[in-house]
Amino acid sequence: MSTVNINLKKFLNDNQIILVLAGLIAGALLPNVFKPISPLATPMLMAIFFTSSLRLDLSELLNYAKDIRMVVISNVIMLLFIPAAMFIPLKLFAPDWALSFLIVGAMPTGLTVALIADLFGGKASLAMLVSVTTSLLAPITVPFIFWILIGQSVPLPITKLFSSLFFTIVIPFFLALIAKRVAPTFTKTHDVAWREISLALFVLLVASAVADTVQGETIRLGWNEVGILVVMNIYMGGLAWLAYGLTGWRNAAERITLTLCMVYMNNTLALWVGGTFFKQYEVVPKLLIILAGVNALLPPIKWLARNRIAAELAKNPQRRTEGPNF
Repeated sequence: MSTVNINLKKFLNDNQIILVLAGLIAGALLPNVFKPISPLATPMLMAIFFTSSLRLDLSELLNYAKDIRMVVISNVIMLLFIPAAMFIPLKLFAPDWALSFLIVGAMPTGLTVALIADLFGGKASLAMLVSVTTSLLAPITVPFIFWILIGQSVPLPITKLFSSLFFTIVIPFFLALIAKRVAPTFTKTHDVAWREISLALFVLLVASAVADTVQGETIRLGWNEVGILVVMNIYMGGLAWLAYGLTGWRNAAERITLTLCMVYMNNTLALWVGGTFFKQYEVVPKLLIILAGVNALLPPIKWLARNRIAAELAKNPQRRTEGPNF
């Protein structure tokens, strides 16, 4: 194998999260290629959760659920504080972008965040817990926050959302538990393969979801848009750091996971809300630009995660074997 191929393989292994951004861009640039895949979104999500759940620790997940303070703080910040903090400044200084950032900020944590957390060295079980709790609360908080901030309710399809959670999370999760009990050696031996399969399916899922939404839309990215995006990325990074600071009783890997959950919103749901309720305001192209910017935040968060976790382990080596701490 040539030196170039070895370096490329090492780069991709170290920066797998970049593939997610590549999937988003590919879906926007080549909608005709990826749109035919969009009807397979539910099976792909189920497969992603199944392979991800093969790598989860059930006892760790249940222990995290016992930390009520952490669960409440993370949900309040993600579902109520973040959308208001993103909307209000933009309403004053860049009103054309305020609604689009509100849509993104009000969304629950993305359903595939457990996979991303795993790539970051975070806690996949904690990420899944936050994803599930924010998704369960979103049908209440999204209409509320939109009504408070813009005076317009956004009634999410509660039955559809809950059935989606059941089919994409609950069923694959329990099937994975059964698989781990029936074939523990096989599931553990192929641990790396499950992650690679999850990542490949996730990239296809992102590309197909974007392609399904963007077709027929015109995306304009001028210097004003770039400036707003850069400023808001820095601002969102600061808001995400808030999550890290407010959960000081957790270890570094757990706090980084919560930070990731704050910035990794449900892209598919954001595009659906924008296209269903606010299409006349031409928010979908802006949403795609914002989501690309949010995904661009992930590599710096991964770098931060590595450094914080390594620094903590250097000070306290026993953290390598510790579970959730309370």
